Amino acid sequence: MSLNEKSRQVARTWLPKLAGLFLFDLVWLSAVAGRSDWLVATVILVALQVALAIRSSDFHWTLYTVLVLLGLALEATVVGVGILTFTGGFLPVWLILLWLGFVGMLMNTLSGLAGRPLWAALLGIASGPLTYAIGIRLGAAELQSPEWQLWVIYAALWAVYMVIFAWLMPRVVKVAS
Repeated sequence: MSLNEKSRQVARTWLPKLAGLFLFDLVWLSAVAGRSDWLVATVILVALQVALAIRSSDFHWTLYTVLVLLGLALEATVVGVGILTFTGGFLPVWLILLWLGFVGMLMNTLSGLAGRPLWAALLGIASGPLTYAIGIRLGAAELQSPEWQLWVIYAALWAVYMVIFAWLMPRVVKVAS
């Protein structure tokens, strides 16, 4: 394989992943900062995110649906136990859109975590609670309990969520192939 062919292979592999990460940053900003005021922009960004994910060989609709529903169950759990409330209701539309975009990004950009539950858990522990702490400061949610509980509960839930993703992804994609 020539250097030029290797460069093209690297670009084909990594450019969609980098694009997916950047696009999800826009989805997150639009959903969390804009909430209901930016719903149209969020819908467009989520559609782009999912379209990019569908182009990935690792995308599978059943897994996508399961991961979105699992994410919404995670949110319902945190609201149900009284850790926080979201601006716009129990599970507002902007939050559902955020999960639709996140799972698209997850299946594309973070597909390398498939079969690596420890790395997936560590990423969940590190990034999950941080995004909620920032979202609260942007007015997307209101904290109903001491902040340390937010960090502990979201770290635990995100670790479990990401381990489930890392465990399911290779099994579902392999069966579908």
